[in-house]
Amino acid sequence: MPLVRKRKSDHPGAGNDARRQRSSSSAAPSGASDSEDGSSAPSSTDTMVKKMVRLALASEYARLPLRRSDISAKVLGEQGARQFKTVFELAQRELRQHFGMEMSELPAREKVTITQRRAAQKTDKPSSTNKSWMLTTTLPQKYRTPKILTPTRAPSSATESTYTALYSFIIGVISLNGGSLAEAKLDRYLARTNADTYTPIDKTDKLLQRLCREGYLVRTREMDGGEEVVEYMVGPRGKVEVGASGVAGMVKRVYGRDGGDGDRELAQWEIEENEEFENRLKRSLGVVGLGRDPAEEEGALDGGAVACGTGDEPGHGVEDARRKSQSRRSSRRATTEAREESSSEQDESEDEDDSD
Repeated sequence: MPLVRKRKSDHPGAGNDARRQRSSSSAAPSGASDSEDGSSAPSSTDTMVKKMVRLALASEYARLPLRRSDISAKVLGEQGARQFKTVFELAQRELRQHFGMEMSELPAREKVTITQRRAAQKTDKPSSTNKSWMLTTTLPQKYRTPKILTPTRAPSSATESTYTALYSFIIGVISLNGGSLAEAKLDRYLARTNADTYTPIDKTDKLLQRLCREGYLVRTREMDGGEEVVEYMVGPRGKVEVGASGVAGMVKRVYGRDGGDGDRELAQWEIEENEEFENRLKRSLGVVGLGRDPAEEEGALDGGAVACGTGDEPGHGVEDARRKSQSRRSSRRATTEAREESSSEQDESEDEDDSD
């Protein structure tokens, strides 16, 4: 049988060229799809903005401050450490447009004890990594009513409203006494409302611990001449969330000065009483006498922080109350020193009598 020889191609590279064309044509759609996916994929900045919004919402749900260190660790990471300002502004815009909220910076805790003041003196400049924020509403003032801003449903509306009423009352009492209140005196206030042992939320001790943990209160302990002095102050979250507007609103509601009869024309004596009440409230809030005009005084009364005076001690403004607290501490120190000196002199006199 004769052998059949295959005819060689006239162009040796034609087969290779055809294979190249087929491979390039098959790879073209996949490349096009890759380019399309690349254009629609979110950038790293968008991902960090979404993470920051979620972190802010989750922190506010748990009533925890949004710290700069948490943002760096959970949102930015090592690669986005230099993009904090950009990510923060974009997340702020998303919160305002879609949630009606914004991140408000919490005030720093006051250095009241001697140890805290000495530690503050050692640091030349406060670090920006210690900053923290919380979410606040951006609704206009006329829409900030209980019918619109209702208590949250987690765990239940009744529990949340009760908890809000309790910490608003305690913050109001502390603010009404100049921004700081001794533990024994706070116990007396709570005993008047039958809340010195138990509350509808939890035991009173656990409730106060929770308020301190969430930033509504600050508990300070200081040793003064061998005696432990425990005081409660309004915390950063309490100043922002309640503030002067909440305290003033509570005082007006208690005294019936919240403008419930706005349609009725007031008599002259009622107008004078309201003016006197407003002046006393402004003095208690530490607004009058600071060299401001009436418009600024009203603004500080509506949205500032803190303190009103009534109860056992009439309020004399925040600064006066702080000066009184400092004077009480200095008087206690002076009394302790005088006792120590008198005891030492008595010991010396006894030694002299023994020697004689």
